[in-house]
Amino acid sequence: MKPSVKFIHTADLHLGSRIQLNKDFDSDLDEGYKNAVYNSFDKIIEAAIENDVNFLIISGDVFDNESRSVKATRYFKEKCEKLKEHGINIYLINGNHDPYRREGELLQLPKNVKICDTEEVSTFEIYEEGKLIARVLGQSYRGSSESRKMCTFYTAPDQSVYNIGLLHTQLDPNDSNYVPVSKKDLLDNEHIDYWALGHIHQNQVINDHIPYIIYPGIPQGRDIGETGIGGYYLVNLEPENTYYEFKKTSDYIFERLEINLSELNKDTLSELIYFLKKEIDKYYESLDKEVQGYIIRVLLKGKTNLYDMFQEQEEEAIEDIINNLRSYYSGRMPSMFINDVVNRTSKKIQDLDYIIEKDPFIKELISFMSNIKGNEEKVEDIKKQMGDIWNPQVDLENQDPKEFQITDQILEELFEEAKDEIIKEIIERRDL
Repeated sequence: MKPSVKFIHTADLHLGSRIQLNKDFDSDLDEGYKNAVYNSFDKIIEAAIENDVNFLIISGDVFDNESRSVKATRYFKEKCEKLKEHGINIYLINGNHDPYRREGELLQLPKNVKICDTEEVSTFEIYEEGKLIARVLGQSYRGSSESRKMCTFYTAPDQSVYNIGLLHTQLDPNDSNYVPVSKKDLLDNEHIDYWALGHIHQNQVINDHIPYIIYPGIPQGRDIGETGIGGYYLVNLEPENTYYEFKKTSDYIFERLEINLSELNKDTLSELIYFLKKEIDKYYESLDKEVQGYIIRVLLKGKTNLYDMFQEQEEEAIEDIINNLRSYYSGRMPSMFINDVVNRTSKKIQDLDYIIEKDPFIKELISFMSNIKGNEEKVEDIKKQMGDIWNPQVDLENQDPKEFQITDQILEELFEEAKDEIIKEIIERRDL
């Protein structure tokens, strides 16, 4: 029978980075935002000690960039030394943000830090009281991208203990930037019992039995492209009682909040702001209060009487909404910071259902567009016509809010917006 083993699986620490907001940092919250990434790793270190784990594994991107800031390296070194005092080793691979350095790290790391090589798969055997209890296998990135299909070479000498494979990948066999590999490739590798993945910043359990395939996600989100709670996995592998448990580490949580204005039959900005406060208040009451704060993108959707106002002076209107909401939520605990407000509303057309029913041309137009959406060949042709704006290789590591990484959901929304715009234009150009 295999010996049991307990460890923490984390990844994508991105030490040296900080929370990004759409304004200068609020002076009252500045320290919290500035230190949030470091605080999340503090919690992981404390958990490793409190749970008396056998070791800690980090599946890539310890640092946010290849150069490694002095502050981040010093901090990491000190935390590793703390684990060394408790007899806990750290096994890690370098990812696309912090590829392997032949010249070594800026500061000499303690001997309990084991970094996997880049030219071949490293295998570390882990002993407790002279007895072999587990193996950790891993291979680091050579540079900021990695096209080698590494998992093929993850081979263990035997199955007498649990074999744990560290891999930094997007889990896409066609992606030559971030270790091309499929779920099937990992399942077919009979040498590995637990695939400790990194690179994708949302926690995911890809396979819930041997071989386990798990992403822990990023411990602390840093922008609106990294929404939701961050954390790590506490894992216990043993023949009769294997478990893995997601543990929260985020001080601050980024979230998107959609608010539909279709039911708001009001025509003034003041009434809109009052409505938004009521909706956000309800949302705030539902949130977990055991964190430091929330950073929110408010997405306005639906058909509204205020559409013309947004068209004529959207920038000023959005700025006024943001300022009012930030002032209203100032001083709350946990904090609620309105990062930005995005307008995705469309014009409310009076008696639209009646117009569609009575106008055969519009009815036929809607039927035609519905048929296009249901035709995969035509949809693919539309994507091609969109050219470079359509990016089928969405980077799942971090969906940068400043980039237009279109998804099927966004394409569906574009269809609906196009339909509304066409109908609106037809109605405005002729009397019905």
